[in-house]
Amino acid sequence: MSRRTLALLFLAFFLFYFSALGTIPLLEPDEGRYAEIPREMLARGDFVTPHLNGVVYLEKPPLYYWGNAVSMALLGENEFAARCFTALVSVAGILLTYWMGAVLCGWRTGLFSSIVLSTSLYYYIVGRVNTLDMTLAVCLMLSIFPAYLYLSGKRKSRRYLYLSYAAAGMAYLTKGLIGVVFPPAILLCWLVFSRRRRDMVRAISFPGIVIFLAVALPWTLLVQRENPDFFRFFFVHEQFMRFTTTVHQRVEPFWYFLPVVAGGFVPWIAFLRRIVLSARSGAGKFMEREDMAFLLSWILFIFLFFSVSQSKLATYVAPIFPPLAVLFGRGLDMWADRESGAQRCRSPLALAGLLAAAMIFLPSQSRHPIDPSAWARVAALPVLLIVIWGAIPLFLRRLGAERVVLLSFLTLALFLTSINRPAADYIGSYKSVKAMSSVLSAALRPGDVVAQYGTYKHGIPFYTKCRTVLVEEAGELSYGASRAADRADYFLGAAEFQRLWASGARVFCVFKRDALPFIREKFPGHRLLYRSDAGILIVNRP
Repeated sequence: MSRRTLALLFLAFFLFYFSALGTIPLLEPDEGRYAEIPREMLARGDFVTPHLNGVVYLEKPPLYYWGNAVSMALLGENEFAARCFTALVSVAGILLTYWMGAVLCGWRTGLFSSIVLSTSLYYYIVGRVNTLDMTLAVCLMLSIFPAYLYLSGKRKSRRYLYLSYAAAGMAYLTKGLIGVVFPPAILLCWLVFSRRRRDMVRAISFPGIVIFLAVALPWTLLVQRENPDFFRFFFVHEQFMRFTTTVHQRVEPFWYFLPVVAGGFVPWIAFLRRIVLSARSGAGKFMEREDMAFLLSWILFIFLFFSVSQSKLATYVAPIFPPLAVLFGRGLDMWADRESGAQRCRSPLALAGLLAAAMIFLPSQSRHPIDPSAWARVAALPVLLIVIWGAIPLFLRRLGAERVVLLSFLTLALFLTSINRPAADYIGSYKSVKAMSSVLSAALRPGDVVAQYGTYKHGIPFYTKCRTVLVEEAGELSYGASRAADRADYFLGAAEFQRLWASGARVFCVFKRDALPFIREKFPGHRLLYRSDAGILIVNRP
């Protein structure tokens, strides 16, 4: 592949991942949270101790917040800026996946791997959502793969090992001890399975340790100096207890991530049968055994680690998608060499039909129904594009497998971009407080109080630029609230809020969407300003 073609491909990835990036409003709770923290960093000028709703928030290290803060400083405090850093990191992950596939199995495997990764449903969604898991995944990739290249002898320069240590420091600054544990654990598994135990010593580098500490230690020492109980809260409560206990209430069954991974490779999973058959027919040529052991060590260690964890979220397994994409891309590469087109490839069209039917019918049948005629108008384009994608492999004999893959990339990129508008109309109606915040912002005057009762919508302070009073609710802010000097003003009980409500102040209050009977009982005479599946907004006086 020429450099010009490669540059055009990389440009396509950038355009693809940044298109319609700000179309969907910030979703609760994660996107609102990870937008508000960097906004408060900029407002306070404090880039050491993160704050959320005005109180100390030490659940995560600051690298991701720093990236978002830079984006907001340059682009403004809006949805596009809040997701820009994630999209940039995701494109870097796609390019690294191309590099990984090209080094292990050739440029076409790298190309197909990057295409599969970029247009898989999971990577596209997580890679454009304002959460820190994609940043962690890419930092881990940059920590694991260069070290493998050096230890396996594919690259001789120790700079690859130093790069791995630096990236491990960045992974630590993204999500804590995972950045310290995962890279050496995965490499150790590979060394053991490959019977290369003597190379364990080569992985230990004094200059590398110095580089890691230079990246990771300064913030750790600074935040500890400003928050003397940081070590206990961050390393014990947020790291150890998150894995070993149910304190964070994210308990799921052991098999939870199996459908996440399988569904995450939609729609490419439709080609799985042909890929497996091609790999079996080329036994011994699929991939070098050592490379296979390395990728499987990477995938299985992370998958099993989070499967046994007591805290599970779908985004946690983002780091296994790049190595899985390399395996998938290698399978497509072999399929392109061996496919004769003698049998029509109908599986993609069948899957496309299912996806089209789901897009047409499920929203109107869900807990948050939408008007069918309005939905049909916004869903028509993505339905058409996914059906076109499903029909392309029917012309396999005429096009050839390689062109099918390339045309699939183009069609899927258009399809995934086109679903942003329907997603904004549907998900935004119940998972975002942007519409409510617009009503609130338009009514706010200097001196007004904004409160949230029995809930905390992170997007409210982000969209209104106003700190909120929390009533009968502390949740993830409990640590910061217990240390806040103004706790009595911003964290109230029911009786205290009743006094505030009856005072001379103009008080706006946000409730959960099902709280209307409670509101009528406890707050007679209120004025209803907004009501939707996202919540209820009332005020005590005009």
